[in-house]
Amino acid sequence: MTETVGIIAGESVLPLLSCREAHRQGKKTIVAAVKGLALPELAREADVWAEFSLGQLGGVIRFFKWNGVRRALMIGRVKHAAIFSIWTMDGKFLRFLAKVKDKTTTSLLATLADFFSNEGIEIMDSTFFLKEYLLEAKNYTPQIRIKDALAWDIEFAWEKAWGIAALDIGQTICVKNRAVVAVEAMEGTDRTITRAAEIAGPGLVVAKVSRPGHDMRFDVPVVGLKTMGILEECRAAAFVLEAKKTLMLDQADMIDRAGKKNIVLMGKA
Repeated sequence: MTETVGIIAGESVLPLLSCREAHRQGKKTIVAAVKGLALPELAREADVWAEFSLGQLGGVIRFFKWNGVRRALMIGRVKHAAIFSIWTMDGKFLRFLAKVKDKTTTSLLATLADFFSNEGIEIMDSTFFLKEYLLEAKNYTPQIRIKDALAWDIEFAWEKAWGIAALDIGQTICVKNRAVVAVEAMEGTDRTITRAAEIAGPGLVVAKVSRPGHDMRFDVPVVGLKTMGILEECRAAAFVLEAKKTLMLDQADMIDRAGKKNIVLMGKA
């Protein structure tokens, strides 16, 4: 019997890649797309597809149950700030909000996963169909010499990134000369890097991590060519990412461009 998998699809190519890999593994895909975010191609790839606004939690649950979904994954970005622009909410969404202890990313998504579980739908590891994109623990640009000052900045950034992650503030930090220049909150990685460059100029070390004991069911760090373009424009010195828990899209192009622009690209454990 063919296994049915639900996909709650946000922004980016990740839901599409997950859908394709699920098909390759012989699974039937039932996609609940966040209205205005999911790629149009996903509608053609999915076996069953429907759109829902962020406040239609009850609609998503009924859709999944009607199509026999017992396991689902949440993949693709929904901006944290979207919580301030949900104007229409169904009864289940209101009950979900009543269970949320605060509006941090971890609290919102963990409560959402528990809500689905109580409805008989298990939320899966969001990287289940994306293992090939997870970074390894290595220096992807060994041709770039890492001088002592840069090595110190990398270690400093790594330590501070885990500090903000533990507080559930953000995943990204930018440092220069062992000083913290910018910390990510709701604005996202790309805007954080741009803001840091406006303050400190070229030579930034950017570190991005998950959280201590990160729940792989949601909010896994993701990087791609858009972020690399910003790093190039800002003339960053290094981009340090958590190995085994960060998804890197377009890996060959990312490595090539980092090498050409003298940006250390590293997966760190």
